[in-house]
Amino acid sequence: MLFSKRRIILIGVIAAVVVTIVFLPLVLTITLPTNVNDVTVRLVKVEVVKNATAVNPRIVQLNLIFGVHNPTDKSLTTSRIEYQLFANGRPLGDGLLSYEDVPVNGRPQLFPNTDAQLQSQFTITPSNSNAEIMKLITNQSTGKKITWKVVGEADIESGFSSASKSFTNQI
Repeated sequence: MLFSKRRIILIGVIAAVVVTIVFLPLVLTITLPTNVNDVTVRLVKVEVVKNATAVNPRIVQLNLIFGVHNPTDKSLTTSRIEYQLFANGRPLGDGLLSYEDVPVNGRPQLFPNTDAQLQSQFTITPSNSNAEIMKLITNQSTGKKITWKVVGEADIESGFSSASKSFTNQI
């Protein structure tokens, strides 16, 4: 007998594994919306944390509010936003807003056709290159407006798939 019951079951299991391996990437790309590149990430607001300077007057703590707009018809989430912050054209450093250690169901939900706001803390350590900007930030009563710019990349996820979205914004 060429094909015993055991051999037929083994061939069936191997075929199922092969089909799964071949079709899994296709299934993963189907779960990601086709217009995921239409998702926009922008800097909405920058706030100086007043209490941080009382603890250590040498550092300045900022709260950056990011607005994420999801124009797709599927719910999305984000696991991380990496960015560089600039004030009046001068680089202040790199920042990271990460939800990678949070389970998917606890990450910020980006519901279809809605906006979500995400807050990131950013610490500026004084140096010779940013002394002028530090004075402007800590002494907002001078009335001089600061132009904030952010350049970064956000990981947008849907189900089992993810895509990176680059963004640049200035306020």
